[in-house]
Amino acid sequence: MRAEQLLFVATRRATSAVTLTVSAVVLTGCADADLAQLEGTLADIRQSPGGQPPVMAVALPENQDLSYLYSDGRSPFLPPDEIAQDSADRGEVALAPDRQRAPEPLERFSLQELRLVGTMRMGERQVALIASPDGNVTSVKEGNYMGTDYGRIAQINAQEIRVNERVFTQPEGWQERQVSLVINENSE
Repeated sequence: MRAEQLLFVATRRATSAVTLTVSAVVLTGCADADLAQLEGTLADIRQSPGGQPPVMAVALPENQDLSYLYSDGRSPFLPPDEIAQDSADRGEVALAPDRQRAPEPLERFSLQELRLVGTMRMGERQVALIASPDGNVTSVKEGNYMGTDYGRIAQINAQEIRVNERVFTQPEGWQERQVSLVINENSE
């Protein structure tokens, strides 16, 4: 066992000697005779005043005021006066639907998809029963909305309901039309 320890120590010393020799050879390559130039540059840097480097400001040209020749004309972001006047004349604003109002359940379906399945009187009020394509039957009264064209129920009779729809066409703007849903007894 003693021989193994001696062999280990001898190997370790040989490795250290080789490492020391390689390091000495490598470091001798760094021993440049021209270190005087580097030391001179460092001395100049140390002697210069500290602080921020000088700021080089670029001179900008002076502003020139420009006049806009068309400032008296109409804004390109507003409709021409004739179009605005025509739409006001057509009553477009009065007939336009209230888009801020929360939609009612039957407004998801067109009137062609809805069926009137019955009417009944509840006290002084007439109520209609409307079947929708999703299989639900909804009770509605005058003033409720239904259909995709902002239809509002104007009147409920025993056999039909009348709906006033608001549709937009380009030449006329918002227009009102009356549509009726009638009980179809043969559909059962």
